[in-house]
Amino acid sequence: MSETSPPPTKKRKSEGGSSSETSLWRTKSIERFSLQPVPTGWKASVAVGSEEAWKRYYNYRVDKEKNDPRVEESDSDNYDSDGNSIPGDDDDDEGDWEKEGLKSVLFSWAEYGIMDESEKTMMEGCQWQWTPQSPTLQWEEEGKLRSADYYAHVWSPFAIPHAIKLSHSWYGKVGWDSYDLVTDWSYLLLDFEEDIEHSKKTYVELCSNNYDVIKTSHLNKTTCGKLRKFLYGANSKESKKVTCSDKDFLLLLFGSMGSTDKDLMEDAKDCSLGYSWCPWKEEGMNQKLFDAKAPADDDPNGEPPTALKGYNPRWCSWLRYRILEVSDSVGPISKHYKPPPAKKASGRDDDSRGGGYGSGEGGDY
Repeated sequence: MSETSPPPTKKRKSEGGSSSETSLWRTKSIERFSLQPVPTGWKASVAVGSEEAWKRYYNYRVDKEKNDPRVEESDSDNYDSDGNSIPGDDDDDEGDWEKEGLKSVLFSWAEYGIMDESEKTMMEGCQWQWTPQSPTLQWEEEGKLRSADYYAHVWSPFAIPHAIKLSHSWYGKVGWDSYDLVTDWSYLLLDFEEDIEHSKKTYVELCSNNYDVIKTSHLNKTTCGKLRKFLYGANSKESKKVTCSDKDFLLLLFGSMGSTDKDLMEDAKDCSLGYSWCPWKEEGMNQKLFDAKAPADDDPNGEPPTALKGYNPRWCSWLRYRILEVSDSVGPISKHYKPPPAKKASGRDDDSRGGGYGSGEGGDY
């Protein structure tokens, strides 16, 4: 299996060159960014791209990769598996908790959860090429985020001058007497045949959770196919055998936006994404799932339970369920998923603190 693209090196060769060199922007892009040929199965249907498009692509990507925070924060040995910093002898940022908080978030984003296991999801020879940007964070207090804005680009691993620009914002606060949550995920298609810098195109929202009103109508099979075809040049069964499944594509897409938790319950620093269905809170559900021999991890090919005691069926967040639904990957537990209950007059359900994941009206879900 293949890994995601590594962060770019800090030192680069000169970008200058003769006029003959600068006319070969496609070749320069292929060499610099390790782009693979478009697979023969659909190569004939994919445009090669004009030299002007490749020039725009090359310069734009070089500029974005200069600001890849993984260049500065690539030493994962300074963090534990939860993204918490491990004190070192030469820690220049000691006492600067905001800077340490940023490093922790970057580690969780780029090297944990979904993104850490990308080598298991992308087919061999096909990288998930992505470039994060340093997130914008606002803190309520040390170790506790009030808001976060994530930005990234996903690039075609093939010689196609396309990219998907991603944005994810999170604003939230969970307390005993209050509950706030506004979060959304959006994308923008970048076709470098166009003048990207002066384009008037705007982001398209994939999904959102706005004070417990969940909207997922744009996160559907049509959108998934559209994004895949734009990035890979095809959305056929053959193309999925060369790249990745729809489920893994969507997981990596959301992971590239900062939502790397495998259960899609929270972002870094315990930033809840809202409602999750908990099987054991539903009367008789644990017994029902056990009798059906549903593997606790919701994997259809997983090990069936052998004892009711200690059987803990996997929770299912609204976002994880939607991705499973869109990709025809609903499992033996998640197929029983129940959407959020309606709000009460107070604006929240009695279980809105349950597990710290909120609840509420399903909106257009």
